[in-house]
Amino acid sequence: MAERPVRLYEALREGKFVLVGRDVAAVAAPWAGRLVRVSPATGLRPTLLVRPDGYAAWAADDPDPDEVRKALTRWLGEADRREA
Repeated sequence: MAERPVRLYEALREGKFVLVGRDVAAVAAPWAGRLVRVSPATGLRPTLLVRPDGYAAWAADDPDPDEVRKALTRWLGEADRREA
């Protein structure tokens, strides 16, 4: 699913983890079936991984791609090899 500006509560309706951040689509692609990626509608810089129950699982100010991958692996398991 492509990044798009939506309200967090709308993204959580899918019952998946939600990754909120700019420029995270390529990094998160291997987990695409297990999460929803959204871009913040404002100039928000932090990247945030939200659990399906609405609690923050992980957050970072301007993380590098490796930090995002580590967080996704920790919370969602290994990347899907077909998407990697």
